[in-house]
Amino acid sequence: MSSDLHSPDRPKISVITPSLNHGRFLRETIESIVNQSYRNFEHIVIDGGSTDETLDILKQYPHIRWISEPDSILEAYQKGFDMARGEYIIQCCVSDGFLDKHWFRKCIEILDKDIETTVVWGFPQYMSEAGDLHNLPYQEFFNDPPPQKQEFLAMWLANCFVLPEGNYCARSEILKRCFPNAQSEKHFQTHLHLGIMYQLIAQGYCPYFLPVVANYGRTHHDQRGQRLMTIEKPATSLYFRSVHDYGKRLLQGKVTHHFRNGLSEVIGEVRPDDLWGLRKNIWRHKIFRSPLLQVSLFIIMQKIKKRIQRALRVIV
Repeated sequence: MSSDLHSPDRPKISVITPSLNHGRFLRETIESIVNQSYRNFEHIVIDGGSTDETLDILKQYPHIRWISEPDSILEAYQKGFDMARGEYIIQCCVSDGFLDKHWFRKCIEILDKDIETTVVWGFPQYMSEAGDLHNLPYQEFFNDPPPQKQEFLAMWLANCFVLPEGNYCARSEILKRCFPNAQSEKHFQTHLHLGIMYQLIAQGYCPYFLPVVANYGRTHHDQRGQRLMTIEKPATSLYFRSVHDYGKRLLQGKVTHHFRNGLSEVIGEVRPDDLWGLRKNIWRHKIFRSPLLQVSLFIIMQKIKKRIQRALRVIV
């Protein structure tokens, strides 16, 4: 299906894929992008100097723009952004891919018609290393959708929610502006996605949720999250602290939160007389979107039963 693709001069979407020695997953990732019904996109692969079959596979897809040289993940994304010509950007790691073949089209339809929206996101789904689909996160959103656009702020302040990095589609210039750089706080340089998330929402940009299973995120033994857990876990804790500190300062009236549209124009703000309502919404999300409430009673009872059994074995 890639025979009709070429690298357009004015692509609507740029898909950026960082890569390093994951050639065993690369073809499936590329094909999930090639199979999108929307065709005016460019695919950019920033390879960190792979020594496996990665480069041989890339050479089989002439529509892909790619480079291969040693770099860090931060440098890789910066190179990808420099190469990107699309109005919108989607990130897709080399072991991940898209499940909805109309995902690009659906994102474009929202972003083209609604200037208030800066980023569109949907459901991710986990995939095993062998390629079997598993858990679907955030299933509660089917019956109780997350708040849209400006209303998303309260949920973010309540639980530090992070958009699924494998499917969100953002306006290019804003994503580039919010992406961590060498001057960013160290923990955001360590965990780039959390740095993007913090800047997007703290600067007042608005996300829009589509109830679509958009992509798969593959779990495998040498994935970045596993290899760098000892580094990224503290960075995650610092992200939570940053969000909580921002919320505290906002509710105390020490900062004013401005909402911005896709042109970075201010379209509203949280005024002093809005703070009481915001505080109530934050607590509502903390209570009713608590992870404990998303677990079925059966699962809770099973966990209690296992703990009791373990305790009894210790006593015996």
